[in-house]
Amino acid sequence: MKTVAYIALWFPLSCAVLISAVWYYYDQSRPTVNATADNPPVALAAEIGIPQNPGVVYANEESFEPWYESVLGAFHVSVIAGDARPKIVANFLNTYSCPLEPPEYYAEKYVESADRYNLDFRLLPAISMQESTCCKRIPEGSNNCWGYGIYGDKVTRFSSYEEGMDTVAKTLSEKYVTNGLLEPDEIMLKYTPQSKGSWAAGVLHFMNEMK
Repeated sequence: MKTVAYIALWFPLSCAVLISAVWYYYDQSRPTVNATADNPPVALAAEIGIPQNPGVVYANEESFEPWYESVLGAFHVSVIAGDARPKIVANFLNTYSCPLEPPEYYAEKYVESADRYNLDFRLLPAISMQESTCCKRIPEGSNNCWGYGIYGDKVTRFSSYEEGMDTVAKTLSEKYVTNGLLEPDEIMLKYTPQSKGSWAAGVLHFMNEMK
């Protein structure tokens, strides 16, 4: 009887040990996932809609939602907003049918010149509108939309619109802004001293259109 009892007891114990050994081996062989706020498990990421490369979310993506705050709490996301300034300038050039084609290209150049010399990106397009109706009325072949260095018969000419933008931006930065002449009415006193306020009012008006 004791032998039969031992055999009956040995069988379930052996099965339990075998099952435990198999489970332990399976568990050790699984890849470890460090589930942190910055590295959520793949299954969880798929379930809640986190991109495969979390950490950067572009503001213009349709999927941009504040889910990372409510679901993961401390999950950190760097939001990179697209620069809207070139589009604003391009819309301005299109509105006034400026002969700068394509407008998107010259809008980019306006913004690049402004950034290079730390100017408000709206200043040069606004001056061009005030001085030449947005490059429509300029001395032939001058590429000078900004009234820069034009006095009577004297005409400053540029090899391209891009050169003109850069030259005017550099001059405004080095000879105006650094001397405290920041606003259109202050710039006017040196840029076009004969004006009695209309130049500054016009430039400010066109700058306000590019908000």
